[in-house]
Amino acid sequence: MRRMTSLFFVVVAVVATATCVSASPGLTLWPEPQNVNVGLTTVSISPKTFDVTPYPSASSVLNQAIAQYVNHLMFLFQEQTFPAPSAPAITSLAMNIKNTDDTNLQFGVDESYSITVPSGGQATLTANTVWGAIRGLETFSQLVYWNYTIGAYQIFNTPINITDAPRFPWRGLMMDTARHYFPVDFILHTIDAMSYSKYNVLHWHAVDAQSFPVMSKSYPQLAQKADLSGQGVAVYLPSDLENVVSYARTKGIRVVIEFDIPGHAYSWGKAFPNITAYCEYYAANINNIPLDPTAPFTYEVLTNFLTEMAGYFPDNYMHTGGDELLLDCWNRVTSITNWMKQNNIPNLVALEQYFEDNLDKILSTNKKTKMVWEEVFKNGVKIPPNTIVEVWSNASLAQLIVDAGLPTIIAHPWYLDKQIPDPPSTHYEWVDTWKDFYAFEPTTAISNNFNLYLGGEAAMWAEQVDQVNFDSRVWPRACAPAERLWSAQGVTDVNYATTRLVAHRCRMAQRGVGAGPIATDYCPLPQKS
Repeated sequence: MRRMTSLFFVVVAVVATATCVSASPGLTLWPEPQNVNVGLTTVSISPKTFDVTPYPSASSVLNQAIAQYVNHLMFLFQEQTFPAPSAPAITSLAMNIKNTDDTNLQFGVDESYSITVPSGGQATLTANTVWGAIRGLETFSQLVYWNYTIGAYQIFNTPINITDAPRFPWRGLMMDTARHYFPVDFILHTIDAMSYSKYNVLHWHAVDAQSFPVMSKSYPQLAQKADLSGQGVAVYLPSDLENVVSYARTKGIRVVIEFDIPGHAYSWGKAFPNITAYCEYYAANINNIPLDPTAPFTYEVLTNFLTEMAGYFPDNYMHTGGDELLLDCWNRVTSITNWMKQNNIPNLVALEQYFEDNLDKILSTNKKTKMVWEEVFKNGVKIPPNTIVEVWSNASLAQLIVDAGLPTIIAHPWYLDKQIPDPPSTHYEWVDTWKDFYAFEPTTAISNNFNLYLGGEAAMWAEQVDQVNFDSRVWPRACAPAERLWSAQGVTDVNYATTRLVAHRCRMAQRGVGAGPIATDYCPLPQKS
C-alpha cells in the first residue's frame, strides 16, 4: 500500500522552449478521445437557445447529469454579445441512449459514446448506456469555448465527429480519510473533479491505524473512541456513507470502500483492545499493530461490521487492505503462538492464510469480491481467483499476479504524495511531476494475460493534505494518469498534453476546483454569485 516510514476553455500553445503558453481557440479535450475528426468552421452556441432532447429522459441519473451540465458546467459566464439569427449555431443536443437503466453501476459497464457536431443545427450524442452518455456529456461540454474577448460561447473546428471508449475499465482515485478527516461536502467536490477527467472509481481508504472515522450502528464505539477529533465528531455517519455513494452514482463513479486489515489495526483496538495483538517490540509505530487472528471476538466484530458496511456500499468489490503486515508481531505474542501450536498452524503465513480464509467467508456471505494490496499475494497466501490485487511497490509485480490467474490494478507509478515519483529524476517545479505520471505506459508492466490487467489508480495519502490543500496537490497532476488509463496507447506526446492540460486545468478552476497551473497562462474565472 505504501512505505512504512511513515476557458471555459482556454487553448494554449507551447512557445518555443519556454514554459509560457498563450490562448488560442481549438479543441482541448481531456482525456483525449479515441477518435476525433474535425473541420474548419466556427459556430456559436448560446445558453439562451440551447437545449437537450429528450429531457427529461427515462433515467433520473441522466436527468441530473443533463441539468448539471446545461445549467452550470457548460455556461459559467454571462453572455455579453449574441449571435445574429442568421449566424450558424448549435441549437440543441439530441441524446440517443440505447439502455436507460441506471440501477446497477458496477465494474465493466459500457462507457462508450459518440458525438456528432455539425456546422449548425442539432448535435447528437449516442451511447449504449447512461454511463456512456455521462462521459459523452463531459466531452461535449469541453467543446464549448468561452470567448472572453467577445463575451460569447463558440464551438470551433466543426463539423466534429468523435467516437470514444475507455482503454481500461478501472480508473480510480484513492482518497485517504484516516490520516485527515475530509468533510462530506469536500468528498462530493472531489467526485465532481474526478468526473471532469473521466475517473470512474473512488477508492475510499476509510480506516487506518491513525483513526476510525466510520460510524457503525453495530459498533458505534469504534468511531467514538478513535476519530481524529477525540470528541467523536470527525466521523462519517451511515447517512453520509449512503450520500457519497448516491452522489458518485450520478457521475458514473463507483465507490469501493477499504477497511485495511489485519495490519494497520491500532484504531480498532481503541474500542476493543482484545481484538488487536499488542507486541511491545514494534509498538512505537502504531502502523505495526495488527488484529489478533486467533481471537473469536475478532471475527465476531468483523462479521457484524463488514456485513453492515456491505449494505451501505453496493459495489461488488470491497477492499480489505492486507498491506504491511508485520508477521513477526504475531510471533511475539505468547497467546497467539500458543494458539498456533494448539491448532496445528505451522507458521505465520499459515496464520495469515487462516485470517484471510475467514475474511473470505464473511465477504462471500455478503456477495462481495475481495480486493487487497500486493503483500497478501507476495506472502504466499492462496487467494480466491476473482480477488483483485493492487500493486503499489513495483510495477513488475503485476506480471507475476496475472500469471497466477489473478486480476490486478496498478497504483505504483501514480502516488500523488511523492515529491519524486520517478527517482532519480526530479523537477525544479514540483507540479511538473505530472509529466512523470504521464510518462508511465501501463502496459509496460506486463507482456501477456492482458485480460487480467484491469487498469490503475492515482493515490493521495493524507498525512500532509486536508481539504485546505487537497485540490492543489491532486489537480491537475491526477489528470495525467486519468488520460493514460482512458486514451489510446499512442497518446503520449507531452507537448501536446501540455497544451491540453493547461486548458483543462483552467476548465477545472472555472468549475470550482482548486487546481494549480502547470505553466503561465491567463485563466478568467466566473464571478461568484
